[in-house]
Amino acid sequence: MALPNQTINDIKEVYSHPMALLQCKEFFKKHPHIKLVEDKDTAEVAERIQKHQIKGIAAIASALAAELFHLEILAPSIQTIKHNETRFVIVKRENHEIPEHEINKASIKFDVDHKRGSLAALLNVMSDCKLNLTKIQSLPKIETPWKYAFFVDVTFESYDDFKKAKSIINIMAHNFKVLGEYKNAKL
Repeated sequence: MALPNQTINDIKEVYSHPMALLQCKEFFKKHPHIKLVEDKDTAEVAERIQKHQIKGIAAIASALAAELFHLEILAPSIQTIKHNETRFVIVKRENHEIPEHEINKASIKFDVDHKRGSLAALLNVMSDCKLNLTKIQSLPKIETPWKYAFFVDVTFESYDDFKKAKSIINIMAHNFKVLGEYKNAKL
C-alpha cells in the first residue's frame, strides 16, 4: 500500500515488520527494483507514509490500515503461502471468559535437572494423564549450567486430566508455571 496515484513501478522501498517481509519474499523476487526495509510495526509504517505524504515508499500492512490511513493497495494478497494467517491473542492474568469445561489446550513451562530420564518421566506423566504434546522447546538456563527450561504446549479432552497432570508435574519439576489455558483454535 502507498499513497494514491502510484503504481508498483513507482515504489523504490517497502517498509514492514521483518516477518511480513519474509512472508512476501516470492512476490518481491518479481520486483527486484524494490528495496525491502525492516521496521517495527506494519500499521505504524502505513501511518507514517500518510502523515509525511511520502511518495515512492510503500508498506505491507492490513487492508484496515490502508483504509484508516487512506492508502491505496497496489497489490493485494502478496504472501507466498496463500492461506497464511497471522493470529493474535489477548492475554489476561486470570480466565474470566472461557468456561473451564471448554479449555482444551495449555502452555506450560518447567525446569528439569540434568539427570538421565528426568524429562522422560515428565513426558510419561503427560501421556498417562491423556495430554497430547503439540510443541516442546528447550532453552538452557544461563545462570545454572546443565539445567534446562522446557516450554510445552499440550491439548486434552478433559480439563480434569490437565488438572491431574499439573498437580503431578508441580511435584516432579522445578519452577512449574502455567503460561496459558485456552480453547484450541480451529481455523
